[in-house]
Amino acid sequence: MKPRPILISGVLIFFSLAFSPVCLHAETPSANADVPDMSAPKSLATQQTSSDIKEVSDALLTQDEDTAEKAEQAGEPDDTSTDIEEGENGNQVIADPLAPMNRAMFHVNDKLYFWVLKPVSQGYADVVPEYVRTGFSNAYDNLKAPARMINNLLQLRLKRAGNEFVRFLVNTIVGIGGFDDIANDVLDIKKQEADFGQTLGHYGVGHGLYIVWPVLGPSSLRETVGFVGDRFMYPLTYISTSDLPIEATVGISAHEKVNDSSFKIGDYESFIKAVVDPYVAMRDSFLQYRRKKIEESEPLFQQR
Repeated sequence: MKPRPILISGVLIFFSLAFSPVCLHAETPSANADVPDMSAPKSLATQQTSSDIKEVSDALLTQDEDTAEKAEQAGEPDDTSTDIEEGENGNQVIADPLAPMNRAMFHVNDKLYFWVLKPVSQGYADVVPEYVRTGFSNAYDNLKAPARMINNLLQLRLKRAGNEFVRFLVNTIVGIGGFDDIANDVLDIKKQEADFGQTLGHYGVGHGLYIVWPVLGPSSLRETVGFVGDRFMYPLTYISTSDLPIEATVGISAHEKVNDSSFKIGDYESFIKAVVDPYVAMRDSFLQYRRKKIEESEPLFQQR
């Protein structure tokens, strides 16, 4: 095996997977939902006037100042020393003792997005027709069906697990490897989202603390374990290098990220322009989104 292709492929996957710091599991905040929908980001700035955005920003800043003042008066620690909990105003906080490191990683991911992922994705979108990109997106999503099926089973959502099983069979066989979402378009069988981080939360496992990983983006101890668990349920994880060269594996992962990002160009920019502190706003959006996902799974421990 020649070293040059491997080196080039390694560089490609590192930068093309550069996480637009908008989400873990490729999901981003939505402006119109009670909890930001990080799976299908909606442009916050385009849905608000300039005065609306200023109002939101001022409100966020005032809320942060009020929370800090109350905590100081009560002699209580701030959100860097507590696990996820409800504040007096109904807002939630998560332990963030690694805030300096997390902020540094946030800025690294931010630069990687603007310098690498965004220009590559824009060029890709200009060259590849949308229907082709949609087909690839369907195929990559079909590979994640086993993880969704298993997690739905673990959460005791049997009907949803059955739907995912049928979707996987139909789309793999009739949809030519999942390039065409026949199960949804013809049989009206919708995708049933579920991941291992959600499963852990379903059984009462707390976040632990907040972490921003280089390249991968916002996460927590629980969601990091969940991410690893989902990778063990991903079919390509079990393909050996003798069956598929490492260059091909790296290329597939890189293409998946670029293809996915080609549909979301501009959403991250709109999000950071609409908030006072992008780091805090991203952390809060991540927390609210993951809490909503767990509530949707009908967790045994609602307080989590």
